[in-house]
Amino acid sequence: MWIIKYCGSWNYRPQAESLSVEMNNAGLPTTYEEGETGQFELFKRVENYEGTYMKEGPGIPKFFTLADVERKLGGG
Repeated sequence: MWIIKYCGSWNYRPQAESLSVEMNNAGLPTTYEEGETGQFELFKRVENYEGTYMKEGPGIPKFFTLADVERKLGGG
C-alpha cells in the first residue's frame, strides 16, 4: 500500500488526489491523507511499517508525478 501525505494547503490536496488516482489506475494501490506543513511525500507501508519512499530532492520536483514514481521504482 502506498500513502501520499500532503500539506493541508489549498494547492497540495488536488495534487495528492490526482497522483493517487493515477497510481491506482496503474495498479499501485494508493491512499492520501493530510500531513505536515509543506509536506508532499510518498510512503510505502509494508506489514506494520511505514517508511518514506519519495519526496522532493535532486531530480524530484515538489509535486512529483506517476512518471517520477515509475522512474524511481525502475531504479532510475
